[in-house]
Amino acid sequence: MDAKALYKISYGLYVLGCKIDGKDAGCVVDAFIQSTSSPVPTVILCSIQANQTNEAIKQTGEFTVSVLGTNVDPFVIANFGFQSGRTADKWANVPHSRSGDLPVLDNAVSYMRCKVTESKELSTHTVFFCDVVDAWLGEGEPLIYGDYQNSGMKGKAQAAFQEFKEKGKPPEKKAKWVCSVCGYVYDGDVPFEDLPDDWTCPLCGAPKSEFEKQ
Repeated sequence: MDAKALYKISYGLYVLGCKIDGKDAGCVVDAFIQSTSSPVPTVILCSIQANQTNEAIKQTGEFTVSVLGTNVDPFVIANFGFQSGRTADKWANVPHSRSGDLPVLDNAVSYMRCKVTESKELSTHTVFFCDVVDAWLGEGEPLIYGDYQNSGMKGKAQAAFQEFKEKGKPPEKKAKWVCSVCGYVYDGDVPFEDLPDDWTCPLCGAPKSEFEKQ
């Protein structure tokens, strides 16, 4: 059997928000799907048993899911995916708000608050079956796991986490330059201001002067 065939299954990337012993916790997850839409929207989460978030969900019976967008700061993925909540206060490093008393990411594409109705233990994971009890819709397109792996974002997340470990604080977020004609976001290694005056948008060919700083 070629296990790589499973790599072709499509996933999103999400940040889980929960509480354990009254403290905020969370991690990056991909095994999260909608199961029904009515009469009550329901979702399914598959969570690693050894993770702190698994313990947190079992303790409180609820969690939030923030849907990451294609324009997510790579540090957000690094912050929630490359360190343990047992030794780090992950939510202290990122802008966030709340759904009830649970944390949700600012700048998420959307978020949902979920209440566990039942669960099933597998060999290494727990499957949580949940009702969606609150939801918010923002803007932007959701990030797909395959794009995270293949677009260079994974390397940027690793670099951001390395800088965080060296400096002891989150990396400063770079300003975004967006083409006002087609919406292309410049994310190159060369600072936008240092690009030559005759540089043009690689997507629509608009001149550099058509880009706006955000």
